[in-house]
Amino acid sequence: MHTRCSTKCLTVHGAGEGLYYFKHLQASRASAHEFEVSSALSVSANLHALDDGKQIHAFIVKNNIVMDVAAWNSLINFYFKCGSVCDAEKVLDEMSERDVYTWTVLVNGYALNGNLREAMDCFDKMPWRNTVSWNSVISACQREGCDKMAMQMFNRMRREAEVPNNLTFVAVLKACSCLLVLENGEGIHGCMVKSWWTKDVLAGCTLMDMYAKCGDDVSDVWKAFGDIENKNVVSWSILLAGYTQNGKIEEAEGIFCGMVERNVVSWNVMIAGYVQNGLQDRAFRLFGDMVRINVKPNTFTLTSLMSGCSNPRYAKTGESFHGYVIQVGLETEISICNSMITMYGEQGNVGHARLVFDMMPQYDVVSWTAMVAGYVSNGDLFEARRMFDSMPEKNLIAWNTMMFAYLQNGKNIAVDNPHKLHDLFISVDDALMFFHEMETSNVKPDHFSYNCALSACASVGAVELTRTTHCKALKRGFESDVGVRNALITAYGKCGCIREAEKIFSGMNSPDRISWNALLTGYSQNGRGNKALDFFEVMQKSGIEPNHVTFISLLSACSYIGEVKKGQRFFDEMVNTHGISPTKEHYACMVDLLGRAGLLSEAEAIIRKMPIEPDAAVWGALIGACKMHENPTIGRRAANQIFTLEPDNSAAHIALAKTFAAARMWDDVAEARTIFKEKKLLKEPGCSWIEIRNQKHAFLSCGITHLQNNLIQETLSSLYCNMKDRLCTTF
Repeated sequence: MHTRCSTKCLTVHGAGEGLYYFKHLQASRASAHEFEVSSALSVSANLHALDDGKQIHAFIVKNNIVMDVAAWNSLINFYFKCGSVCDAEKVLDEMSERDVYTWTVLVNGYALNGNLREAMDCFDKMPWRNTVSWNSVISACQREGCDKMAMQMFNRMRREAEVPNNLTFVAVLKACSCLLVLENGEGIHGCMVKSWWTKDVLAGCTLMDMYAKCGDDVSDVWKAFGDIENKNVVSWSILLAGYTQNGKIEEAEGIFCGMVERNVVSWNVMIAGYVQNGLQDRAFRLFGDMVRINVKPNTFTLTSLMSGCSNPRYAKTGESFHGYVIQVGLETEISICNSMITMYGEQGNVGHARLVFDMMPQYDVVSWTAMVAGYVSNGDLFEARRMFDSMPEKNLIAWNTMMFAYLQNGKNIAVDNPHKLHDLFISVDDALMFFHEMETSNVKPDHFSYNCALSACASVGAVELTRTTHCKALKRGFESDVGVRNALITAYGKCGCIREAEKIFSGMNSPDRISWNALLTGYSQNGRGNKALDFFEVMQKSGIEPNHVTFISLLSACSYIGEVKKGQRFFDEMVNTHGISPTKEHYACMVDLLGRAGLLSEAEAIIRKMPIEPDAAVWGALIGACKMHENPTIGRRAANQIFTLEPDNSAAHIALAKTFAAARMWDDVAEARTIFKEKKLLKEPGCSWIEIRNQKHAFLSCGITHLQNNLIQETLSSLYCNMKDRLCTTF
């Protein structure tokens, strides 16, 4: 009678109450049954109550309680769940008898404590296995992020004729979702149909989730939903997510309104769907409805709303949500604080972001990364670097953010100050330094890291560094990634290595539009205009739709080879056939095309008819052509337009003076030089560079900025003296 009462208390009542009852049993020194001990250990394991469980273990030893295999398994499971692997192994050594569940507990226990290799070793040593054992190892692999291994174990399970159940399908479908492998998921769906597990709500919901994440046809989600016999609020919520993730908001609204039962997840899915599809105002209204009917928002609700306020347009709304967070007492919740930091950072209010960060009681790696990203997005590289260096733990996103920041800074220098190549090299070197430091850290680069590194190499034409990075991408298995291959084509093209770029392109199974444009740009930039035009014809036959980048390359190619009529035809096709509105870059290319051919009046007429305001680059293309063809009249008009836009543009003053000089208008040359001196303008120094041992060395004309300038000057002086001595000896 006493055993039945205690067992009932442990199994029926709450876990804490059941454990209290067992402690009362210990204090009364009453005898205990092995089933009571096993139940108490299970309760301790679920509560991670290591001290309580150890007391139960001591109680067993002290009272010489006879334990069956199930009780021993409970004791091992308790120690594993509490993270005490050594104690679990000691208990295992004391066991005289083991069954299939013992081995299953070992597999689960080692995997739970991050030792998947030991878990797999135990699985392979099992004298016999059942479905529970297979589920254990497949779930362990999936839980530890080894999704490919989980799928391999599932295939092995089928080869060994073990029958999967709903939990098997749940684990392997989760692996498919993580890997985004729709084809494998469809195969598993077929297995479920044959074994009737599509009717199970747990397996069916996981199948729906797989189709929602991996597929692009919401009808598959609907079909999986229809096969479930006992639909619940979870299945309805996943169906809702399938529609929102595919952008079918109107249909999702119909499903949401028709739901008989809704929980906070349903509301969250709809709010997140609105935000992801750019319908923030609807998301905010739905949140108001949610609060009015007393559905309590959770952290996911608020993080979704915060992400919807990243646009400065919603700055006031974001502050209102911040106030609501304080009102409900969630201002110390890490995930919500992280979302607020990101929100304020993307709004450009980095001061508020830092205030939220400084008031957090504790941080995780996302908090630090969000703050780094906030400084980067606001152009404060100094503070971003300080924050990055202060991070106790750095993740992949933090490394990539800093590398991208330095790379983008270099690109901005190249656009805003094209003559300041020395500053460009410094910024690119910083980006590559981060890449190399990441490789030596415990965080390994991903495809985005290699894209950034290759873009950095391309921006300064570092061919040896490009080849080195290419080799590293090969070793890490990223060469098959389309983005990395596109970056390689661009880098090799900008380094003048067209053959390597062609080789990368020809090795691609399905090149996308970026791939075609990258090689087309490579041909154009390296003066292979005819090759570019031929390649464009192949591109069209392949069914690839050109975009604005395509036509910039085509117009540049026509300019290099003097194909004025073809260039004009491409420009007309771009506007009339493909519906692409010309940008300033396109007009600059057309001005250059006509100007090189000596059609200066036509070039000027195009600028005058531009629907957008021409900038200094467009007029600069015209004044360059005027210098080439000795036309000071149009050159003067072009220069005056530049001086209106940029009064201190030294390049325009110099180009105008050279145009006058070519036309032998010496008085005008003198006047141009006088204005240049009166404005105290400086001619941008020329710059050249060489690459030695994977390192770029930039040299400015009359410059002394190189770190080894003294050694260089000494060497040059020595060479000059030797040459002088040889010359004297000869004569």
